[in-house]
Amino acid sequence: MKFSIIIATCNESFHIGSSLKRLRHISHQNPLEIIVVDGGSEDDTVAQAKPWADQVLMHVRSNRGEQLHLGAQKATGSMLLFLSGNAQLPGNWQQALEHFWLSPELGKVAATVFTVQFGTSRAFRFASWLVNAEARWRGQVDLRHGLCTTADIYRYSGGFPPVPCLEGRAFCERLRPFGRIVVLSQRVWPSASRLHRFGLLGCVRRRLGLELRLLLGASPERLWQDGGAF
Repeated sequence: MKFSIIIATCNESFHIGSSLKRLRHISHQNPLEIIVVDGGSEDDTVAQAKPWADQVLMHVRSNRGEQLHLGAQKATGSMLLFLSGNAQLPGNWQQALEHFWLSPELGKVAATVFTVQFGTSRAFRFASWLVNAEARWRGQVDLRHGLCTTADIYRYSGGFPPVPCLEGRAFCERLRPFGRIVVLSQRVWPSASRLHRFGLLGCVRRRLGLELRLLLGASPERLWQDGGAF
């Protein structure tokens, strides 16, 4: 089982080098492929990613959906793992995914994600619970979870749509006919920068506002232009 990890970046030089270095150190190197797709960074994101990635692809603009789809098209692994550049996978991530996906009792599963853990404070634990509950009850996940699916399911589903934000939500809708999304018990640690910046209540208000705008017909492109999308 070969994993291809696909990461979309744009102006992430402050963490991408250290994140990829840690990923290499905790992973079994063979078979493993790390693909970084950069969306026109103006800093040294590309230079910091190159020592640790197998491929660093250049995209003409910052559009996560397009970047992730390009990475998937170039991937050679049988398993595709889509990940935020600032998320830290558990040390046994490969063993956990192999154990699950090779199970003879797998059933109809479209994708797996890890359990999000933002931090240990009460507010961060509650925020983690909200994100994980949405994954379990609504089947809505994003790159913070570490979304893993097979190359075949990705191809048949149509993959990530060409949208600059909310690409995870749209991809989950495409995955629904192929089965459920399973939340694994192993924890992934994404960045908590939004929680630090806006606070728990601020993040909740922004998310509710986003849901309302989507309900009223706003497009991902419009939300991206307005800076209102997560």
